[in-house]
Amino acid sequence: MKETSDDKNLRWSIAVISLILLAIGLFFLTTTSAPSALSRFGDSFYYLKRQLMHGILPGIILGLVAYKLPLDRFRKLVPYLFGANLVLLILLLLPYFGTALGGSRRWLQIGSISFQPSEFLKIAFILYFAHLASLLARKKQYRKIFLIFLGLTAVIGALFILQPDLSTFGVIIITGLAMYILAGMPLGNIFLLFSLAGVSGWLMIRFSAYRLSRLLTFLNPEESPLAAGYQIKQMLYAIGSGGLAGLGLGLSRQKFGFLPHSISDSIFAIIAEETGFIGSVLLVVLFVVLAWLGVRLALSQKDHFRQLIIMGVTVWIAVQAFIHISANVGLIPLTGMPLPFISYGGSALTAQLIGLGFLLNASKK
Repeated sequence: MKETSDDKNLRWSIAVISLILLAIGLFFLTTTSAPSALSRFGDSFYYLKRQLMHGILPGIILGLVAYKLPLDRFRKLVPYLFGANLVLLILLLLPYFGTALGGSRRWLQIGSISFQPSEFLKIAFILYFAHLASLLARKKQYRKIFLIFLGLTAVIGALFILQPDLSTFGVIIITGLAMYILAGMPLGNIFLLFSLAGVSGWLMIRFSAYRLSRLLTFLNPEESPLAAGYQIKQMLYAIGSGGLAGLGLGLSRQKFGFLPHSISDSIFAIIAEETGFIGSVLLVVLFVVLAWLGVRLALSQKDHFRQLIIMGVTVWIAVQAFIHISANVGLIPLTGMPLPFISYGGSALTAQLIGLGFLLNASKK
């Protein structure tokens, strides 16, 4: 099938916007992390160097590999890739391999290498579910797709609950539901899945003390302004002090130890503080345009497997950006979700660049 000029334009527009977001992330990481890096490590560029070496460099290399892969032949290896990723998640639960940090076992240590398998599971899940759903949808075996979706999410959910890391599981569920809808599922099945997701989410909050506490803190941060509600308050202070045009690039006050996780979970608040309402809106617009272009590109594809990959990666990036920004402005409880292409974190950034490589690859003819 011949590639249209519209597909090419969409593909390269997505690549350019992603690079712009990556450049924004590097700039704000450099200015935000400098005070902390200098006081802790004696090097203002410590976090920038780590982001370049452990995030951007492997991400670009593996992203280019993902872009160049012969996708139809690589498809045969997708089930093994997904299975290997599940094994890595199981290893997280073992004392020798899994590293506990902040009450969660999300980091896998193999020799001198440390990474988060959950970030790469997002890609493996998208590829595997796209592979299965496209095969079965062609035969109109929707019941099998429904059962497979339930089975996959149950297994993944159990592993994430044991970590625990429900925010990442939530991103995978929403991404899977979007792919499920695009696969042409009956409305009754879609409604049932949404109902099950809602009930499961409520139960996990209702019967977990720390999740319930986080929800109550979100609803009333004034009750513990110096404890559980501290980060929410400081993020709102940062955003509020930015005003219309911001304090100026590099002039954040909250980065001097006041705002926790300022280079990762709270980086949107720092951007809002320095660039104000105008800069914040422009950043949100970039993510909205990226999502819009991705959906357009997905719907323009004739091959179902490629269509589902593009939609999966697009929804993953868009949902993660929405969760991060919403948590920073106080619309939803804090989740610890990084902002795609911008927040500090080698595993997350590498996975996002690999996902972008598969998205661009899937749009080629």
